[in-house]
Amino acid sequence: MTKEDEKVIPVRVALRCRPLVPKEINEGCQCCLTFVPSEPQVIVGNDKAFTYDYVFDPTIEQEEVFNTAVSPLLSGLIRGYNATVLAYGQTGSGKTFSMGGTYTSEQENESTVGVIPRVIRRIFQEKSKCADCEFLLAVSYLEIYNEEILDLLCTSKDKPIISIREDPKDGIKVSSTTRN
Repeated sequence: MTKEDEKVIPVRVALRCRPLVPKEINEGCQCCLTFVPSEPQVIVGNDKAFTYDYVFDPTIEQEEVFNTAVSPLLSGLIRGYNATVLAYGQTGSGKTFSMGGTYTSEQENESTVGVIPRVIRRIFQEKSKCADCEFLLAVSYLEIYNEEILDLLCTSKDKPIISIREDPKDGIKVSSTTRN
């Protein structure tokens, strides 16, 4: 076991606050969070403080989110460990932008590229550095919405019912997903 392996923390939580959108600005909305400088903490209103592993205020770019919260997972991933990045929040909170970016065909603006394209790019960069290594990459892309699990890689009109099961030998399994 390396020193890096000894430092593994199974779950890390990051909070990212998106900027107000024009409609919110026009309606006079204001951010209700106060970001504590140099601390991974936010204050809601005047009295409720919450601490996370990482906090990204509305001015933080995609690249910094990736480099700080996601990139450290990739060294373990390349060595064969599993890694999951989960975006959670209400509709319109910025999950799609954080995870994917603008999803333009050419990603004209590098600063808008999200977590998923950056991870894929990095995986293939690492693969190209190791000519005699064998890589097996399996990807599932799921959305949980209104307590239903949606397979975002499935192109069929008749999407299969997806369920989560616990296998005593293999642990948690998600059934019937498209894996690419």
